[in-house]
Amino acid sequence: MIKLSIDPRRLSIKSVALSLVMMALATGCTKAKDSKPVEHGADEIFAGMCFNDASPEDTEVNEDAGSSITNLAIESLACDAAHDNEVYYIHALPATAQARLETPEFFEDMLDICEDEFKDYIGKEYQKSFYEMSVLFPTSESWEQGHKQAICYAFHPEADKLDYPLKGIKK
Repeated sequence: MIKLSIDPRRLSIKSVALSLVMMALATGCTKAKDSKPVEHGADEIFAGMCFNDASPEDTEVNEDAGSSITNLAIESLACDAAHDNEVYYIHALPATAQARLETPEFFEDMLDICEDEFKDYIGKEYQKSFYEMSVLFPTSESWEQGHKQAICYAFHPEADKLDYPLKGIKK
């Protein structure tokens, strides 16, 4: 499983809703026992890959880490099929990142990197774009398993499904 962390404090309605679901799972449920396998390992995720939001049955929530998603199955979809998100940049994390993985400062730093890379892929600066973005990154546990990348992805601001690629869309 890919183990990533998502900060619930930022971004659109979709991000807030997903975070609230994850927080509810973290506070009201036990850990999922049957996680689905990842269709793509962390090394197989690529810029231009489209995927859907995680559903509760596809995640395992670490109750000790608040709303942190500890297991996230990411299945690649064709970008001309209905999907929620599109990967636009993958940032290799330096070894020094391990000590900061689960800090708010690290999350903000990763968002800054994703914002800087947004224009190269989408074709318009993030602050002027119609689309939203966020980042997935490893937890301390998944770092030990070799997941050492931050994954920048874009999505519709109202959580509408996309059925087209975002590369070069200039919106």
